[in-house]
Amino acid sequence: MELAQLRQRFQPAIEEILDQCRISDDFVDKEMFQVYMATIWGNAVLEPERSGIVEKDLSTLHDFLNEEIARVVGPDSDITGCYEFIVSKQGEESLVRQSTTARHKEFLHYFARLILQKHQI
Repeated sequence: MELAQLRQRFQPAIEEILDQCRISDDFVDKEMFQVYMATIWGNAVLEPERSGIVEKDLSTLHDFLNEEIARVVGPDSDITGCYEFIVSKQGEESLVRQSTTARHKEFLHYFARLILQKHQI
């Protein structure tokens, strides 16, 4: 799938997530947004077909999510950074503040270990 097609398919979901993370018209809870993006990526990797893509589309989805993360969180931000945030002290506190379930935390930490270990090699 081309990036433009993927963007068209997933942009409404990103906009819905932004609405969920919006505190005011001008302010988005970037911590919450990062948790959403990490969750989307983990789910897409586990079951691409449930996201409406096939496995070969994962790299394009990765690029799209990185674009959105950079747009919302900051220019040097990406999916890896979302997982780095999640395992940080600030991330742990944010997960508690967001009332993230134990199962969801476990899921996020599982992917964080996989992704962060890969980047250390």
